[in-house]
Amino acid sequence: MRPGLTTVQRPPDRSSPSVLFTRATSGWISRVNQKHNQLADLGLSPEQKERLDRWTETEFVHSALKLEGEGLTREDVAEIVSRSPDSLAENVSNIVRLLVSLRTVTSLAREHGKAAVLTAQFLKTLHGGSAAGFRKSAGDISRTPRPVPPEHLPALIESACLWYTAESFAELNPVEQASIVLLRLIDIQPFEQENERTALVAASLFTLASELPPIIIKPEMTTAYRNALDEATGMNTKPMVETVGEAVERSLNEMLEQVGTQVK
Repeated sequence: MRPGLTTVQRPPDRSSPSVLFTRATSGWISRVNQKHNQLADLGLSPEQKERLDRWTETEFVHSALKLEGEGLTREDVAEIVSRSPDSLAENVSNIVRLLVSLRTVTSLAREHGKAAVLTAQFLKTLHGGSAAGFRKSAGDISRTPRPVPPEHLPALIESACLWYTAESFAELNPVEQASIVLLRLIDIQPFEQENERTALVAASLFTLASELPPIIIKPEMTTAYRNALDEATGMNTKPMVETVGEAVERSLNEMLEQVGTQVK
């Protein structure tokens, strides 16, 4: 449940970015809301919902791993997604690990809705289970010019997660929330490697909690996504918000197409 935080303020320094976007981006808000309502109004059967779940998992895992340069096909991912959970237990491939993380965050979002909370421990679980730990090295300077020193990571992540429960954060659109979380996790590099995929799945908690799709950055959106990351280094989060908004809208369009509904 969401803690009762009535006096929480944003943590200082780099634990939360400046939110430098305006409501001029409300065009995507309207479109996302329209497509979301259109999908919700269909009264989907359990079989249709199951099919959409498998489609969403396939697209998310495939797209997230392609961002990291993995040479896999959508069919590779779809075959594993279709397997029974028991058959995945001994499989430690990147596909399975990310699929399990996505199912874990989806389960939390569906159980608690907007009361779902991202904690430091849950972030470790999404990254690699109970054995996962925050990085001990200096970090990757090719992605972040001055990575957070490893000794500061636990306090910084706890502080950021605390802000994600604050009233000021709750007032944001879920796409805006997800974008901020995504950028912050990529920036501070909590883990030794594979930070981007973990950031995508963790940030997706905030869209999933509002019954929206996770953040699926299709290969054709890679350039816009990378440009948005570059803009964020100058504390301009607007391009990433717009990119994530477009990604969510595209996913909703494709979900409507999956159930045979003409997208307007």
